[in-house]
Amino acid sequence: MIREMKHEEEDSVRTTLAKLDYEDHVFHRKQAKSLEQWLAESSNVSLTERIEGKNVVFVAEEDEKVVGLCWCTVVDRGVDKQGEIAEFYVEEGFRGKGIGNALIATAKQLFINEKVTVAFVWSHLGNEPAIELYRNVGFREVDQLVMAFIPRKESGNQHV
Repeated sequence: MIREMKHEEEDSVRTTLAKLDYEDHVFHRKQAKSLEQWLAESSNVSLTERIEGKNVVFVAEEDEKVVGLCWCTVVDRGVDKQGEIAEFYVEEGFRGKGIGNALIATAKQLFINEKVTVAFVWSHLGNEPAIELYRNVGFREVDQLVMAFIPRKESGNQHV
């Protein structure tokens, strides 16, 4: 079942986001920490308090457990509206069962209802399962270079 996140589920969703962040760092940035350490360091700031604008977190639920999420944003730029799937994750044991398709279909309906001009989703090069999923549900590659600055916390060094 796909539905909007309930306020009381923030801790569960935050844990799922931490798993996504952990996978992102381990597999794409090669900064391995244990999952337990990553979860312990994850923010305790309320998701609904730190978000501005139109933000919706959809969750996939199986047997009363959150097994996936799709965090969508809609930004009104004054001349048009842009949507983004800011975070997307399905628990490993639940992948390949249509949950990702259902989450993205729900996100796309939000973007249609909000009358966005274009919606984006980001993926790391080499994350073929995600890229294939996004292609299969109607996203297409655009010619764009994404760069990131990741300051290191230790010793105040600002170089990556």
